[in-house]
Amino acid sequence: MKKLSRLAYKFRALPDHASHTELHKARNMYGEAIVKAKRGHWEEFLENAAEQDLWTANKYFKEPTGDGGKSRIPTLKVPREGKDGPIMEINTNEGKAKILVQKFFPEKPECSRVPENYNYPEPLPSPPPITPEQIEHQIRRLSPYKVSSPDEIPNMVLQKCLEHLLEYLLHLFRGVFALRTYYAGWQEFTTAVLRKPDKPSYEVPKAYCPIALLCTIPKVLTAIVVESVSHLVEKNALLPGTHFGGQPGCTTMDAIHYLVGKVKSAWGKKKVTLVLFLDVKGAFPNAVTDRLIHNLRKWQIPTAYMKFVEWLLKGRKTKLKFDDFISDFINIMNRIGQGNPLSMLLYVLYNVDLLEALRRLDEDAIGYMDDALVIATAKMLKGMTQALKNFMERRNGGFDWAQDHNSNFEISKVAIMHCQPRARKPSDHPNPVLQLRGRVIKEVESYKYLGVHIDSQLRWRIQENGVIAKVTAYILMFRRLTCTKLGIRPRLMWLLYVLVVIPKMTYTLDV
Repeated sequence: MKKLSRLAYKFRALPDHASHTELHKARNMYGEAIVKAKRGHWEEFLENAAEQDLWTANKYFKEPTGDGGKSRIPTLKVPREGKDGPIMEINTNEGKAKILVQKFFPEKPECSRVPENYNYPEPLPSPPPITPEQIEHQIRRLSPYKVSSPDEIPNMVLQKCLEHLLEYLLHLFRGVFALRTYYAGWQEFTTAVLRKPDKPSYEVPKAYCPIALLCTIPKVLTAIVVESVSHLVEKNALLPGTHFGGQPGCTTMDAIHYLVGKVKSAWGKKKVTLVLFLDVKGAFPNAVTDRLIHNLRKWQIPTAYMKFVEWLLKGRKTKLKFDDFISDFINIMNRIGQGNPLSMLLYVLYNVDLLEALRRLDEDAIGYMDDALVIATAKMLKGMTQALKNFMERRNGGFDWAQDHNSNFEISKVAIMHCQPRARKPSDHPNPVLQLRGRVIKEVESYKYLGVHIDSQLRWRIQENGVIAKVTAYILMFRRLTCTKLGIRPRLMWLLYVLVVIPKMTYTLDV
C-alpha cells in the first residue's frame, strides 16, 4: 500500500507539459500496482480465512466479478406523467430522490374505507409487564456487527454493556406502556436505497428497494412485542390455518405442501383443480395505517399492543440515502415499514381478510405474506372459471378486499393454471378463458411460486432442471476460493459445502 501511495503521489506530481509517453508509462505503472495490491489482498484473505470468514467468502463468490462502483444509481428514466412523448431522464440526486420517494412511499389514499360503527369484539387481556429476561433474550439475539442506525448505537454496545444497561432499559420499556407514550426520536430513521438483484435494467425506479436503518433501542422493544403478539395469535388461533407467512414454525415449504396436497386430493376424487396466482402491487408501501388498526381491533389484539402499533406507525420521518447523497426528512403517512421486526406480523394481520373471504365450499386460498393464490376444485373445468371470476368480483371478494386495503392486484402478473389428473385424456376443446377487469388472464403450464416452479402435472421437471443448473454453477464458483498452491483450507471448504450447497440441492426435495 505504501508503494501504491508513492506511485499515486508521483502520478499527481507530473507536470502539465509531460509528454504522452511519460503519461502512458506512469498510468501503466499505477494500474499494475493497483492490480497487484488487489491480488495481494485476496491472497492474504484466502490464506488467513477462518470459520467466521465463511459467509464473507460465500458472499464473494456469489457476487458477479467486476467493479463495485457500478452499484451507483445511474440516470433514471421515467415516463412523463399524462403524456405520450419521450421519457424523462433524471440525473440529479435531488430528482432521483423525489422519484424514489414516490415509488417507496406512495401517498395515503383520500378514503381509507374503514367500516363505520363496526362492532369490535372484546380484546384479549393486556400482557404482563416486560421482564428483564425478555430484554436480555432479545439483545443476545441481535446481530453484533449490523450497520449502525441513526442513533449510532451499535448492537455490540448493548451486548457488551448489558449488565449496566438492563435496569435502565427495563424502566424505559415499561414506561412506554405505563405512560402511553413513544419517543419522537425513535420515529426518525434512514432509508438506504439498494439494487434488487438480477434486474435487466437499473435505469427504472422499480429496480431498487428501500432498507430501513432503525434506531437500535426501539428495535429491542419491538422484538419483545412481536414475540408476545405471535404467541397470542397462535394460542388463540386468530389466523386461518392457510396463512403460512410471518409466523414461527411456518415455512414456504408448508405452503407448497398444502397446495400439492389439495391438488392430489382432488385428483383422488377424479376432480380437476384451478389455481389462480395473485400478485399484490406494492403490498407493504400501500398498507394504510387506519385500516391496519381496524384489523388489529377486529382480531382482538390487546389494546396496549394496538396502541403501540399506532404510536409506532404515525409521525414517522426518514432520510433517503444513496451514493454520497442524503435527502431531507420525508414524512411517511402510511406504509408498514420493512426492516421493522413487527412488519411481517403486521402485514399478516393486514391481509388476513383476503383468506377469510374464501370460506366457501370448494374454494380455498394460501397466503404467504403478499403472495396469495386461490384454489377451486370441481368435476369439470366448465363453470370453474366463472366461479373464480365470481370470487374476485362478488361483494367482499378479491377486488373489494383490494379496494378496502389499498392493495391493487397487478393484473398483468396474475396467472391461472389448470391441474388435471395425469390419467385423464387431454380434451380437444381449449380451456375456458378467465377475464378480470376486462383483461384476459394468461394461462400457464408452470408458475414460480415462493421460489418453486410448480407445473400443472406436478412432475417437477422444470424445478429439477433449475436446481441442477443453479447448484452446478454454484459449485463451479468454488474455483474462486480454491487452487493448487493457494486457497481456503479443505476443512473450511467442506463446511461451506455442507452449510450452503447441500441445502440448495435439497430445497423442495421433500415435495
